[in-house]
Amino acid sequence: VAYLSNFTKIYIGKQTPHVLKKIKYYLRNNKSNVVYPNTWRLVKKGNTFYYRDKNNYLKLNTKNVYSKGMRENICHAIKIALDLNIKKKIIQNILPSLSFEGRFHYLNKGKIKNKLFKKETIMIDGAHSPADSLNLYSYLKTVKLPIYGIWAMSKNKEPDAFIKNLKGIFKKIVTMPIENDLNSVSANELYKIAIKNNFISEKSKNFLDALKKISSKEEKLIVCFGSLYNCGNILNKN
Repeated sequence: VAYLSNFTKIYIGKQTPHVLKKIKYYLRNNKSNVVYPNTWRLVKKGNTFYYRDKNNYLKLNTKNVYSKGMRENICHAIKIALDLNIKKKIIQNILPSLSFEGRFHYLNKGKIKNKLFKKETIMIDGAHSPADSLNLYSYLKTVKLPIYGIWAMSKNKEPDAFIKNLKGIFKKIVTMPIENDLNSVSANELYKIAIKNNFISEKSKNFLDALKKISSKEEKLIVCFGSLYNCGNILNKN
């Protein structure tokens, strides 16, 4: 942030108070026009979410967006689009088709979906930071199915801090390495971290091996999480 151009327009998305304070400090002498996230709000009425600023009020008629963090990202994009004079009608029309590949992404068709039993559902999410896992936790708490996890992660992350935020969610976690990635945490190391944090856990050699250790006729949601790289691998397999 400290090295952003002085000759542009900078939009800051929603942040924790601690991070926002740091951003404001580093931008204190920046001559660009800085737009902070207090210029808009994500509003919930009943089960419906809305974008709101001093001049606009738009319904977030999204079908494939499931978490607060993702809705805030959409509101951020709406603010920028409106400032670029994109018409509200165009924004409203595009929202139903909006989705984030690899983020709260349900695989409703494809080779992997075809391997599962009829009552099984699978979702991938590239959550890989402690803040991401809190966002994932908030969503998974609303799911009424038994939930099983497939966990992979890169070495430059914080696996212990990450997994602590997901306590009470999974019936079992199967750990796996990220295929073809030298920067992957081993399945064994993730397994030890999961056991230390009192998760029922098991190791696997790869994604298909992990899937075999979970898949059954029991109704469930399978969540693959911890790495966007691994989400990419899974999407390729699907």
